[in-house]
Amino acid sequence: MSSVEYLAVANYTAVRPFLYTSTIPAAIVMALAVAMVSPHDSSAADVLTFQYDNSRDGANTNEMELTPLNVNTNNFGRLFTYTVDGYIYAQPLYVSNVTIPGQGTRNVVFVATENDSVYAFDADSNKGPDGGLLWQTNLGIAAESILFGIRYHHNVLNPLIGITGTPVIDPALGTLYVDVFSGEVLDTTNCVHRLHALNIATGAEQPFSPVLVTASVPGTGVDSINGVVNFTPQNHMNRPALTLADGVVYVAYGSYGDTDPYHGWVIGFSATNLQQLTNYAFATTPNATTNAFGINAGEGALWMGGGGLCVDDGNNLYFETGNGSFSAHTNGGDYGDCFVKLSTSNQLTVMDYFAPSNQASMALNDEDLGSGGPILLPDSASSAERPHLMVGAGKEGTLYLVDRDNLGHFSASSNNIVQTVPGAIRGVWGSPAYFNNLIYFQGVGDVMKAFRITNGVITTSPVTRSTTSFGGVGYTPSISANGTSNAIAWVIDTSSYGSKGPAVLHAYNATNLSQELYNSSQNLVRDNPGGAVKYAVPVVADGKVFVRGEDALSVYGLLPGPALGASLYANSVVLSWPTNSTLLYSLEGSTNIVAGNWFSITNQATVTNGVFQVSFPLTGAVTFYRLKR
Repeated sequence: MSSVEYLAVANYTAVRPFLYTSTIPAAIVMALAVAMVSPHDSSAADVLTFQYDNSRDGANTNEMELTPLNVNTNNFGRLFTYTVDGYIYAQPLYVSNVTIPGQGTRNVVFVATENDSVYAFDADSNKGPDGGLLWQTNLGIAAESILFGIRYHHNVLNPLIGITGTPVIDPALGTLYVDVFSGEVLDTTNCVHRLHALNIATGAEQPFSPVLVTASVPGTGVDSINGVVNFTPQNHMNRPALTLADGVVYVAYGSYGDTDPYHGWVIGFSATNLQQLTNYAFATTPNATTNAFGINAGEGALWMGGGGLCVDDGNNLYFETGNGSFSAHTNGGDYGDCFVKLSTSNQLTVMDYFAPSNQASMALNDEDLGSGGPILLPDSASSAERPHLMVGAGKEGTLYLVDRDNLGHFSASSNNIVQTVPGAIRGVWGSPAYFNNLIYFQGVGDVMKAFRITNGVITTSPVTRSTTSFGGVGYTPSISANGTSNAIAWVIDTSSYGSKGPAVLHAYNATNLSQELYNSSQNLVRDNPGGAVKYAVPVVADGKVFVRGEDALSVYGLLPGPALGASLYANSVVLSWPTNSTLLYSLEGSTNIVAGNWFSITNQATVTNGVFQVSFPLTGAVTFYRLKR
């Protein structure tokens, strides 16, 4: 809802300025909420998983405060920054109205770092004795990144590898689930993955937490032993976001810098006790041998630029895989460079798949399909013949629109899917977003582009595009809106990560991307979020935008306005206030707040130097407030 500032109680005998002296009384806030704005649904704005929900559509349509009119460098900017103990690659999560023991009810933003720490911060203020820190817990000794990813020495997670995949929160159980990579001592590769379950109010481990991540599947591939392929923690990185569906926590894995041997893995655990579920382990390339596929047999990582598994109404899982061996078309059971649909009915089994017709050249030329993650489209964007669609892309920049009820399998001569749009965008290391029949992509070395989808058909050219191109790697846009109104497209430019430069938060009019509303470099001294970190995704919730980076989380929102001016003239007080706010006032002895603006009291208002002025007769004390939209 809109926020309210208490300005002053004025009983003027001399000219003096208005001051911000306290917060508005709770009873008046409640009266104002009922009278003037829609009641706040505390669950509507919660961000419990990557890109808001399991469709991964990247749209928060419950944002009532931020609009294209007030997101600009004059009214919007960085409010404060929290310093943490490591790089942040996981997307922040947000839960409103959490009761913190000894600290009351708070809106909380959760942050996980590569130093294996999880933080809970006050999302609204860094004031108070603990500077906004509600709790912090460290879950292990993080791994030294230089010891991993040795095939290419990518070391993109310098200097530590700890928590990389975005956690997931079960609000009913009050539990945050997070995969932690750690060792017993420093400077060793003897590291393991553990799945932890933390109480969101205290950070304490739940009684059944943590558990060691282990898994095995039948297979005859490159690293199999006696017909079994085992999960090797030192070779597998939890880059994808964790997923919670139907009481099961799914953790997915790829590789460290493509260092063989590895596979893509999906492993399921009970949310209530972290018990690993029987037959809930899946590997993407269990049967690939070096005889058939050469020295790089296997692979097929799940990483998707940090995206999460998609989940439909039947709790089926969807994802894209990276470069790897492909033999699904000959019943070999290997799914490199594929869209995959897994059934979760009593076990994880492949229900369907799609591989592009040029899968072999994609794998040969490092054109991962799985650099990107898919999103599930709503039925309203689909056709009667094909009501269940998903869309995704990869390094080639080809858009694939796929029927979730019939993914299309593989043909070397054509793609048997709903639609293929080659060359629509530059390469993608992330996920698209969807809002109101528009699909948003931010390619690398490209501008943001939005393609319209109508009756299950995507326009082959974007209907709107931004004018700002980003280099670097890894972009996932996010949309905020109030229903279908006031839509803003957000994205973080991290192209300066290599030079230790700052990230840049951008906001565009989502229906006209050529209109940039704001970017944090417009007032860098005030709005600098700190050093850029790849694959950053902006998170919008309850009028705030959370931006992660090197050792810091920055919180953006509407800036506190300047003090309102007041002067005494004859028998009245003349009050001036900026055009981006609404004046509220109540008379002495009254508990009512009257909403006024110069349009409703035109005969009393004048405009001077870009501000509105209104006069109030001096009949006693007048309490002034300002409602910030």
